[in-house]
Amino acid sequence: MDHHPRAGDRSPEQLVAAGVLRRHEDRRPLPALGHSPIGYVSTALWAELTALAIAPPASDATATALLHAIADRAVDAALAPGNERAPRDDLYVAHPAHIGARRRTVWFQRSGPRGPITATFAP
Repeated sequence: MDHHPRAGDRSPEQLVAAGVLRRHEDRRPLPALGHSPIGYVSTALWAELTALAIAPPASDATATALLHAIADRAVDAALAPGNERAPRDDLYVAHPAHIGARRRTVWFQRSGPRGPITATFAP
């Protein structure tokens, strides 16, 4: 596993404006992510998670619960063999997670030192 910095030099807020990310309103600290909250979620990941809801009115609550369940299984990528030189607390990986019909790797990436964490599918 290689450490990959966030693509491009656009801020998370610019990516929200472009429709690539959405703000994650549940700012609860998550122990597996260094007690940091998830600040942003890719629209592709959020769409997959909300599609798993039984009823449309419960889609946001379902997606939030699933996202936190996936985050609970994340590990710091710097602890993986061969990736020891990657910065600590920069990238957390949960893989593979069942999302829809397939198993997908989910990245929880920090945007800069002490910056917010963005949840997205691995590239």
